[in-house]
Amino acid sequence: CAASRQAACSAGCIPVPWLCDGEQQCPDGADEQCGCECCSVPSVCGAKKVQCPGTHHCIPYWELCDRHQDCEDGWDEEGCPQQPCLPGQWQCRNRVCIMAEWKCNGIDDCGDSSDEDVCAPCPQGMVRCDEGKCILESLMCNDEDDCLDGTDEPSTCGELRAVAGHRPCGWDRGVMGQPRNCLPAYSCQVCSAHVDIRSGDLYWLAFPHLACPRTHVLCRDGTECVAQEYTCDGEKDCADGSDEDGCAQLCDTPGPPTPCQSHEYPCGLGACLNASLVCDGQQDCVDGSDEGGNCSLPCQRSCTHLCYPSPQGPPLSPQRCWCDPGYQLAEDGLSCRDINECTEWGEGACSQMCLNAPGSYSCGCLPGYLLEPDGHVCKLTGPEPVLLVAVQSEVLSYGLRSGREEVLLATDKDRVVFSLDYDLVERKVFWMDLATESIRWQDLNSGKKGTLVKGVRSDCIAVDWLGRNLYWTDGAAGQVLATRLGAAWRGIPEYTVVMDGDLDRPHSLVLQPLAGLMYWSEVGNHPRLMEATMDGSRRHVLLAQGLGWLTALALDLPTWRIFWLDEKLGSVGSARLDGTSVKVLQLGWVQSPFAAAVCEGQLYWSERKAWSVQQVDKASGKNRTVLLKRHGQPHGLQVPTRGSPKPCCINGCAKNNGGCAQLCLPNP
Repeated sequence: CAASRQAACSAGCIPVPWLCDGEQQCPDGADEQCGCECCSVPSVCGAKKVQCPGTHHCIPYWELCDRHQDCEDGWDEEGCPQQPCLPGQWQCRNRVCIMAEWKCNGIDDCGDSSDEDVCAPCPQGMVRCDEGKCILESLMCNDEDDCLDGTDEPSTCGELRAVAGHRPCGWDRGVMGQPRNCLPAYSCQVCSAHVDIRSGDLYWLAFPHLACPRTHVLCRDGTECVAQEYTCDGEKDCADGSDEDGCAQLCDTPGPPTPCQSHEYPCGLGACLNASLVCDGQQDCVDGSDEGGNCSLPCQRSCTHLCYPSPQGPPLSPQRCWCDPGYQLAEDGLSCRDINECTEWGEGACSQMCLNAPGSYSCGCLPGYLLEPDGHVCKLTGPEPVLLVAVQSEVLSYGLRSGREEVLLATDKDRVVFSLDYDLVERKVFWMDLATESIRWQDLNSGKKGTLVKGVRSDCIAVDWLGRNLYWTDGAAGQVLATRLGAAWRGIPEYTVVMDGDLDRPHSLVLQPLAGLMYWSEVGNHPRLMEATMDGSRRHVLLAQGLGWLTALALDLPTWRIFWLDEKLGSVGSARLDGTSVKVLQLGWVQSPFAAAVCEGQLYWSERKAWSVQQVDKASGKNRTVLLKRHGQPHGLQVPTRGSPKPCCINGCAKNNGGCAQLCLPNP
């Protein structure tokens, strides 16, 4: 047997990860005799991690000797030095003492690299804990210990809440004209209340003017940047509200003011007035331009809809034709043509289906959805939609209406539930187990567990609940593979390679079973978003420009769009399923997304760096909310729903397995 990859068994050789995995592979059961020294577990840990002895559980080096038991047997806290360091020395994360001047000398003197890790600055928007870990600044004073030593929750957090965190500086002239309480290094316009993570002191931080990326604009107070899409959208995103100032003149940007609609009259200062109020003997425009002048002349034009007298002469003429709401004046100045709100307003008109009508429009919903009283938004009918989330060794259910949490399944604590998906038909959860290199499942009705296939590694799995197959990506091999959902592990791999050859590190994968299509991202040297039929044929590129690392994909079938989160560019993007109508939002809180899902008007994703599951409005990227935050990294994430795509194709494997004896792959 290959010593590094295989172990000897009476029936031959088996992969090393199958040792002590809870399932007997050798006829004599030798692979599960884990109480003895012969069951040595191979290291599965990456760089800067250490393996708990006898398990597949990996912990970061900085969790050694951190006064918290991370390995089940407490091995990570054994033999740790207890004496404090002497004057002139510096204590490493692992409690080893080194000379203070050795810190940040480019050499790992501690042995756990903590003397060098603390030297590199944290990314923008993050602060460093005493033990060296960087956390999001927003996690300061949130009543949870995000730093292992609790330095992000000092006693002064109460004062921070009392001052409400953000206010303008008082310009009491002090030394050299500086505002009081500001740091004297800056000539600032604004201060913001902060708690120092080192000392715990509350202070007012002076902000110089920030430099915003080209996709953002600077707020007037100079303390923050907001996305260009958020200016003049009716919501104050800057703390000082400056993103909504001057919006009657299109936020002071060059160009003409917003034109009035066909049934409105333009007042002199940019406001619009209903045409029926013009020349009615009462001044409605602030400048009085809607009265006087030629108002006394009778209307004599042959207008299709309405004719009103006008105070002005040319270019408006003493009388003018006006149109009812929902119409606009045609080029001849007499007739009116219908406004198609569905095309001109786009997604802003309806959340799902838009039906244009003469002078108006109406919204509709797909089967399984109900139109809300506002006449625009569609909500799912039936049981409450839930979010399935993998957090470390557990799969949680989170009610998207009630917020109710429930543990659906729990694996061995030394194993991580990685990518997951859900079978709508048999109510089974499937997940990737990296430690044993296998795809496992559990029936949520009976609690029965099993292994679908072994000897595989994948970043993403996806269930075809209609054609009864499971697909996965193998980035290292550059492949997409598939197996039957009903397959049972019998010691021989039973799967097929669906696509191979020219795939550049395939990563995230989503399926559209009702149409027999699949979409995947490639994160290699030339990032791409791809589409193909589910048998691997008719491959083509949806997008190949302006992409970084698309680590999470999600389909929104009611709107016929695909969403992605880009780890490299820190953005959320979406496009129609034909690759058109691309929209990208640069969002600073997108740090390390793993998986995503869309339900109704919200986009959900798991954020590994912040150890949280978050949501934003899928159209605007606003109203970010942290739904779940646990002591453990979240990975796979799904909202189980069939969706309701437009009728175009059918899954040929849905009936009688397509007539195939083994694996049937749809080709619509």
